Amino acid sequence: MKLLPAGFALAGIVVITVLVIYFGAADVLRVLTSVSRAGFGAYVLAQLGIVAGLGLCWRMLLRSHQMGSYWLCTWGRAVRDATGEFLPFSQVGGFVLGARVITMGGVSTADAIASTLGDVTTEFLAQLVFIGIGLSILARKAPGSELLLPVAIGLCVAVVLGVGLILAQRGSGAKIFRALALRIAGTTGEGAAANIDRLQQALDIMYGERDRLALSALFHLFCWFGTATASFIGFHALGVQLSFADAVCVEAMLHAIMALAFFIPGRAGIQEAAYTALGGIFGVPPDVALSLSLLRRARDFVVAVPVLIVWQGLEARKLKATI
Repeated sequence: MKLLPAGFALAGIVVITVLVIYFGAADVLRVLTSVSRAGFGAYVLAQLGIVAGLGLCWRMLLRSHQMGSYWLCTWGRAVRDATGEFLPFSQVGGFVLGARVITMGGVSTADAIASTLGDVTTEFLAQLVFIGIGLSILARKAPGSELLLPVAIGLCVAVVLGVGLILAQRGSGAKIFRALALRIAGTTGEGAAANIDRLQQALDIMYGERDRLALSALFHLFCWFGTATASFIGFHALGVQLSFADAVCVEAMLHAIMALAFFIPGRAGIQEAAYTALGGIFGVPPDVALSLSLLRRARDFVVAVPVLIVWQGLEARKLKATI
């Protein structure tokens, strides 16, 4: 079971290799080398701006006396994304490690988990709005697209799942998990049940602050448009004069497709196939669309590697201090 993520990642690498060869390695390399340092730098800066915004979204869900500063949340978000993208944990593992980072900064475990769940939920709901906007652009731009119906159906299903996710955090889910802990572990499950009770209390407090939740969701929506801005910058760096509305559509449909592959580390292969398919709708040559996907991975690598190095250093220091 532990080998599954690595297997999926390996299969994704094979898909990337096949796509590069199929569309012409020389053409892809030519497009990539045409990107100027300034263009790539702007692309990286746009991503850093998104991470800064995502840190603010997470911070909004923590009360001020919980020791979770804005910079701690931003660092935790950077670790969450870097580990989820580049380590064989899938995104779920990134959520766990991001929560661990802010607990190391003084936030209680219950508050770290509750705020992570709330952050994931508000980001997911904002993503649904963003995908809906992209879908409306696609319907106007390419009314005959084969993507319209499956994405629309998926969006409806996701809305139902989003409602269920919220309900599960508002009390009923905790009761089920508490009962399971007692049934499986007997009296030894009381400790787990107590931890669940503390988590539920933190969730209830967080969901009681609806203004913070609404602001977090709104800023998450801004961050989703930030990803479209980064895509717009990336396309222009490659010499493609794509409009901002089209960039919004591409990014929204891209994330709608990649959401189905959340269990694959880095969505290896899925991202590349999606870019080439979406590029065709907007008249972007497949070698250029594939080049943007590879440029995106290069950008993520530049951002994530320093984060992973620093994070590992901090973890090693903490481990050494406990020995």
